[in-house]
Formats: sequence, structure tokens, C-alpha cells
Amino acid sequence: MLTKTALAVILFVFCLAPVAVTSGQSRAPITGDWRIEFNKKNADEVQLSMSRGQKQTWGNNIKISEIQGLSPNYATGAAEVTLRIVHDAGTFELVGSFRDGKGAGKFTLTPNEGFFSALAARGYSNLSEDQVFGAAMSDLKISAIDELKAAGYDQLTFNNLMESAIFKINAASIADLRSVGFDHLPFNKLVEGSIFKVDSSYVRETESLGFSKLPFEKLVEMRVHKITPEYISQVRQMGFNDLTLDRLVELKIFNVTPEFLNEMRAAGFTSITPKQLVNLRIFKIDGDYVRKAKSEDPNITVEKLVEQKIFEKHPGRGIQ
Repeated sequence: MLTKTALAVILFVFCLAPVAVTSGQSRAPITGDWRIEFNKKNADEVQLSMSRGQKQTWGNNIKISEIQGLSPNYATGAAEVTLRIVHDAGTFELVGSFRDGKGAGKFTLTPNEGFFSALAARGYSNLSEDQVFGAAMSDLKISAIDELKAAGYDQLTFNNLMESAIFKINAASIADLRSVGFDHLPFNKLVEGSIFKVDSSYVRETESLGFSKLPFEKLVEMRVHKITPEYISQVRQMGFNDLTLDRLVELKIFNVTPEFLNEMRAAGFTSITPKQLVNLRIFKIDGDYVRKAKSEDPNITVEKLVEQKIFEKHPGRGIQ
């Protein structure tokens, strides 16, 4: 489920043996390379990438206002720059240049020792350099950790904490899902809900379409396959009412459209069922194939068409 995210793109490549910093030690600055590209779709954001050689790369969208010294004017022309990003876990100093909307250079992260002392007091000590960098990049906050604990999520790993920051899992989002009956969801389900935008509004929307009391996994599945109100309306206009969610997903996966339905009806299958349409799509049977088969056997059925197609691809085999 986590192969896809609309909010952030994160790639961690960790060292085989990261060096941990024990509590009480001063953390050395962390250095690496940065790249910034202006977002053509959203003038208020840029795409920021931070890289520590082969160890760790992180990329995500960030608001221009969060980068001190960054001007929208850098979207064109050239300039030498010194930029700063201040997060609770530390401060990034970026030095480099821009040309034609793309910037690059070197960064130095100075960890905030007060932040990591507060983390250690909550049970998160002996963090590796990778984890220190991740905490700063994800903009992890102590207040957010305390909110999660108060909401019942007090046994989270450090990676869970970074996920909570990346995917905006907080007391408000947890309360929102609880308001529609999803209480005490496992943390990984909260992550899925955030990635695929399953919230109270979406739950109520699905209920209004006749899908009430769906398990959380089914709601995520609907989002994954883009089973929208518009799509459901389209299917119902095709004459298929009261379909199960599984059948709707099947129709969407195999691209059963009104155009394909009309093509099959025009070819002679006027009372075709959703399951039959799916089977035709699976075996790549189109209107031309149907018309040719019907010219040889006007009474041929969908099932026989499928069997014939299987036989053509695999002589000697058919539907058992």
C-alpha cells in the first residue's frame, strides 16, 4: 500500500552499519548536497531534494515560505544563494546557486541538542545519524509525539514517528476517523488512510452511495482503485445497479467503460452481464472479434467466445 503517496516522495538508503550517537554526546553537523526545482503546477512550492552521498536521499515538496532567503524570482535567471530551513530537530544551511529555476549546492545540518534530549526523555535515544537527519527533514515535533501518546499511540518506533510527521498523522486526524467509528486503528492503517485520503468526509460520502459500514481496508481499496461517486454514477447509468464493491473494483481494474458496453451490445450481446464484460476484457475480446465470431455462429455465447479465444492462444486447452 505504501508504494504510492501524493504528499511526499521519500527514499531512504541506509548504511549497513549506521553510527549511533549516545545521549550526552554532542552531535556533529551533517553535510550533503541539495537540489531545488520550482514547481510549475504550484507557484507556492518547490521540489526539495537532500542527499548524503549513497547513504540517504530525501525528496519532498516544501513551501517557499519555509525556506528563508528563497525568492520566487529564482524561478528565472541566475543567482548565488544562502538559504536556511529551521526545524525543531535542527537547522539546515544551504549554499549554492540557481539557474533557470533549478538550484543546487551543499547543505549543513546543525542538530538541535534540546530537541534530541527531549526525544531521549521519551525513550528515543542512541539515534543514528540517519535518524537525526530524518527527524530534521520530516520536521518531527515533540508536541506531536506527546499528542500521539495521549491518543493511545505510545509504543511507536522511531520510524513510526517520522511517518507520523511525513503523513500528518496527529490528534486531529485520529479524532476525525474515530468520529465515523474507526477507533484504535493500528498505526499502519492510519498511514494508509493518510496516503489515500480516507477521512470522515470520504466515509460519509461512501455511505451516501449505499456502501455503509465498510471495513477500513475496503475504503482504502476504493481509494486505491479510484472508485469515485462519478464512477459509480457512470456504472449505474450503464444499467448496473446494486453491484457489490468487489464487482465495481473489478469493472474499474479491467476498464469496463460505457463505450465498451455499447460496443458489445452493438455486436449482439444486448443482455450482457458485468461478469461477462470483465471476462471479455480479460481475454482482450473486442467488437471486431465478436462480429467475426457471430458471422460464423450467430448463437455463440460470451462463454464460448472466451473458450475460443483461450483455444486460439493455447491449442488443446479450454474452459474446464
